Amino acid sequence: MILTEIPTDPRRAGLWSLHPILKAEPTAKGFPYTEGLAAADIDGDGRMDLLAGNGWLKHRGKSEFTFTAIGERGGRIAAGRFKPGPSPQVVIAPGDGVGPLVVYECTGSPTDREAWTGRNLLERPMIHGHSLQLADIDGDGNLDIFAAEMAKWQEQKTEPDHPDATAWILYDDGQGHFRPSIFSKGIDFHEARVADLDGDGDLDILDKPYNWEAPRVEVWINEGR
Repeated sequence: MILTEIPTDPRRAGLWSLHPILKAEPTAKGFPYTEGLAAADIDGDGRMDLLAGNGWLKHRGKSEFTFTAIGERGGRIAAGRFKPGPSPQVVIAPGDGVGPLVVYECTGSPTDREAWTGRNLLERPMIHGHSLQLADIDGDGNLDIFAAEMAKWQEQKTEPDHPDATAWILYDDGQGHFRPSIFSKGIDFHEARVADLDGDGDLDILDKPYNWEAPRVEVWINEGR
């Protein structure tokens, strides 16, 4: 992972100054998976920190960051407050792989890996769960989770790799308890986004596939029910 400051005159600045802040060092099991990127003030010091892979990077100042692992697996990652507390919670989905959808809560210092405890949110692992968004989808004031799987990722075949690809909305009650709801089945979600697309004040969903029935774009309009 590389950080760069935008020059005053980007078009004439030449090569930008690059600052490496996270490197995937090889381990006995290969290279760690560092997909995913998000930003949040994890430790409450007023500075915006970064999240990537399976952990977070404390912003020490300027281009200095210190990495703390949160979970065993990396992937799509996001942070938000599902319940009151000193630190936001962190959600990790498997991204380009198979694994659980997990919410992590800090019960001590955020820089202490042992202070983070995880809880699986689904009854089965996600398969190529490449969409993860946190938003108040039902408008009750509590942050919810949108998570979805890919249906196809191999280039050499025409049929889906995962024909039962599922998308979920997990509704939070404001205390970190989630009610999972199946949003769709059999549709490919790749880098989906939650946003107010029609300007009516509630949140909709924009989706495109990776290579399933592409080219294709889907807009899911929230009708308030």
